[in-house]
Amino acid sequence: MRAVNLLLAFLLVLSWWGVKPAQAQAGVDMELAASVQFGEGITFIARLKAPLPIQGASLFIHDTLQGITYSQPVTFDANGVSEFRFDVRQSALRPFTTLLWRYDLTLADGSVIQSPAGSVRYDDTRFAWQTLESGALRIHWYNAGDSVGLAALNAAQAGLQKIGGFFAPDLSQPIDIYLYASESDLRGALPGAEAWAVGHADSGAGVITVTMEAGADQNVQLEQRIPHELMHVLLARQIGAGYRSLPAWLREGMAALAEVYPNPDYDRVLLDAAARDALIPMRDLCASFSPQLDSAFLAYAQSRSFVTYLHGQFGADGLLTLARAYAGGVTCERGPERAFGVTFVKLERDWRVNALGQESLVSTLETFLPYLVLLCVVVLFPLLGILSTLRKKGTAHGRST
Repeated sequence: MRAVNLLLAFLLVLSWWGVKPAQAQAGVDMELAASVQFGEGITFIARLKAPLPIQGASLFIHDTLQGITYSQPVTFDANGVSEFRFDVRQSALRPFTTLLWRYDLTLADGSVIQSPAGSVRYDDTRFAWQTLESGALRIHWYNAGDSVGLAALNAAQAGLQKIGGFFAPDLSQPIDIYLYASESDLRGALPGAEAWAVGHADSGAGVITVTMEAGADQNVQLEQRIPHELMHVLLARQIGAGYRSLPAWLREGMAALAEVYPNPDYDRVLLDAAARDALIPMRDLCASFSPQLDSAFLAYAQSRSFVTYLHGQFGADGLLTLARAYAGGVTCERGPERAFGVTFVKLERDWRVNALGQESLVSTLETFLPYLVLLCVVVLFPLLGILSTLRKKGTAHGRST
């Protein structure tokens, strides 16, 4: 497995830099080192083993998770040493991301040589992590006993069983699940995250981070949050390229369906909003959810209910067909037409009526349409006929006088 990972990393380096031997030659003898200061920066150090007539040098740093490459001109001192500090606060670097890095050296004659590639993982070094592994699942936690790791593993395995009801989970690559003991600890790892966020999944890296507050409902938290984030990772693997094109309501709705114990407040908030005619239009949940806690919670509740309704109508295969349509580039409102031959508007109206008991004006008119037609035939049309006859008589009488 280590050899396979090294090979994949090497191929990624080649595709990343687009190595062109005619322009850049590899082979410089150089020692590479990197040190991580979590939340602050990463220091990259290079030391030439033999003197070189360097005219210029550049450091390239590639974020494998976000697919972003940063370049920075650097200098080597008289001892052949270069040191550069990469500010992670300005790059929004995610925790547990792997960075690939190398140097391009321009020599005095204008030729360019490349250094070997280095690799460093941006781990959250604030805590002493414990680890429990089972197959592809790797649980990491701190400040707690082994029972916490075992409870998290059980929650993850229960989540895999629920996800298996939708599709076969792809566990060919490991999934790392990091448990944070408080929301403030998680905020330190995910700067810029929404205030209401209690978990996050970096699908490409197979990394999940969730909070797990100690208390009587700790296991319930684990059985909600871990399966939820697992669905994000495994659905992304199932759909492949284009996963981020799925509407937020579909991604989060399917993730909510994976929860072993869904939040009981979902139904309460949902039915209350339906009764007050305060539901959020589903088209407004295509791109993202509100940063406001109340609106975001209602958005999760609606997404779960809407996807549950779609699952009941079209099955698990139907949901995957819909997801693949979106991954192929179909717009949010056109997706159901491509997958099911039904408009987005009609699906939302049917969901509101059948799942929430919310009568719409259109459905009311559809219900009473036969009676309206009968009323027209029996009363309105004869009445119009009578009025027309009276009008004609009145006109004729006016002429005779």
